[in-house]
Amino acid sequence: MKCPICKHGETLSGFATVVLERNKTTLVFKHVPADICDNCGEEFITENISATLFKEAKQAIESGVQVDVREYLAA
Repeated sequence: MKCPICKHGETLSGFATVVLERNKTTLVFKHVPADICDNCGEEFITENISATLFKEAKQAIESGVQVDVREYLAA
């Protein structure tokens, strides 16, 4: 698809690193499937993957995690 940000590049399947922060918690998810613009590098993650990341983040916050680096695992 044409990149909606730069309007010049095409998005290609790849992997991204996503950092989520809330209050005193920082979570890093590595190897997250994403579409990445070949021109500007903008990363696009699907709604389902975002929901999974937010669910894991909520569980981590509730368990008291402060900093964690995780490999994304598809459900």
